[in-house]
Amino acid sequence: MELITSLLLSIFIAIVITENYGYGYWMFSRPVFGGFLVGLLMGDLQTGLLVGGTIELMYIGVLPIGGSVPPNAQIAGMLSTVFAISNGGNAEVGIALALPIGVLAQLLIMLAWNINILLMHRADKYIQEGDIKKVERTHLLGIPLFFTVFFIASFFAIYFGSDFVNNLVIKLPEQVTEGLKVASGLLPAVGMAMLIKMMNFKKYWSLFTIGFVLAVYFNLSVLAVSILSIAVVCALYTLRKNNNSDSMDDDFDEEEEEDNVNEERILTKRELRQVFRRSFFSMTSINYERYCSLGFCYAMIPAIKKLYKDEAEIKEALKRHNEFFNCHPYTGNAVLGVTLTLEEQRALNKPISEEAISSTKTALMGPLSGIGDSVFKAVFMTIFAAIGAGMAIDGNVLGPFVFLIPNVLLNVLSRKYFVDYGYKFGTKLISKMKNSNIINTFVEATTFVGMMIVGAMVVGFVKVPLDLVFNISGSEINILNILNGIVPSLLPVSLVLVYYLILKKYKKGMYIVILLSFIIGILGKIIGIF
Repeated sequence: MELITSLLLSIFIAIVITENYGYGYWMFSRPVFGGFLVGLLMGDLQTGLLVGGTIELMYIGVLPIGGSVPPNAQIAGMLSTVFAISNGGNAEVGIALALPIGVLAQLLIMLAWNINILLMHRADKYIQEGDIKKVERTHLLGIPLFFTVFFIASFFAIYFGSDFVNNLVIKLPEQVTEGLKVASGLLPAVGMAMLIKMMNFKKYWSLFTIGFVLAVYFNLSVLAVSILSIAVVCALYTLRKNNNSDSMDDDFDEEEEEDNVNEERILTKRELRQVFRRSFFSMTSINYERYCSLGFCYAMIPAIKKLYKDEAEIKEALKRHNEFFNCHPYTGNAVLGVTLTLEEQRALNKPISEEAISSTKTALMGPLSGIGDSVFKAVFMTIFAAIGAGMAIDGNVLGPFVFLIPNVLLNVLSRKYFVDYGYKFGTKLISKMKNSNIINTFVEATTFVGMMIVGAMVVGFVKVPLDLVFNISGSEINILNILNGIVPSLLPVSLVLVYYLILKKYKKGMYIVILLSFIIGILGKIIGIF
């Protein structure tokens, strides 16, 4: 590919992917939407939709839980689309390269995380000096750092890799290239196996089975199963509420709410809005030592400046908020809201110690991270990823937006309301959440929907093109037809379940099933079973 084209394309990809860490966690760099953007830019929208949708399904269960850095879906999706389009619309080539690219990106992101440690320690120095402006600028340096990492990786891959990939494909034996096509149909099973593992398949296997049956015997699409499962959940919720109205009461006592409202306040809506806007940069300087500590500190700065006028008090406040912090970017805003209340009460000379503020933050991180990871990542995103990716693979241009729009709304609304209500009700908000059935019910409901959807996804998205025929006494015996006669789509669902067992048993199970997919595809083609 030409130098200028490679440069411009790499800049575009780096800007888009940087949102994942640098500015907002908007999800438009996910494969289903990123592939669409690259396809639109390179003039081959259909290949972009196909590759992006397929890779989204491959990575659908590969999620950064608890601060982990898995193979990166974003750069894998966008670069794979570039390779597929520059290879004449050869989607299989791009899909086959998605996982190696994701693993390479994983290493580069880990490098950026380590470099960010230096930024955090520089911020410590500026906090000690009382230079708030430099603290803010140091945190935001994470944006160009992530951009540079993604740009360099993209440029070298596009400029040097396109011709390499093209020549490699030409020289590869036909059986190998055809085997890669088979592997591309097997790889979505990896993502689905990861999902059912995260959603506690052992407990909810029956829901997975229902989704599978609805898709395979009633020919319902993933969208139809999604709508049906949501309707069933709503019906069950209504019945449960009617049977036990008190158990689902999520309202605060009027007395509690009045007490909070009547508390003396210093902070205004202006500071709350500033904290909310800054929360979109919570992961900009994420690192392996204190994770999102500096992002939390950055968000708190407008409030700290309003609450404290003494320089020593400002320094101490900044210092305690540059301590270890790791929480889901959405639910983490509840910690911000509660902390705002505690800092405000401390500024009003109420008996709130520094230790109390720090320990409260620490206590809230765990449960709120669990809620964020299990609900927002593992279930909510999965539902719309499955629907959107399915539509994209079918060539429907609305598919990427079906995925993106709900995630953008969730990003904005959850951050806004968690800050506002965390501040308004303080620790009582978290206490109410922990002591009620709200969270458990919501997690249970979303898992219900998610498991049924994954069961339906297996039927449409996992392809095992077995072509094993025996000739016995002049009669052809097609093994695939026999298996489908027992249970339609028996091979795809069996593959997902086998992968699930491998993931459950082995610590490095994800890499095992990925490699296994390529071995099955290529070896199966060579020996003639596909």
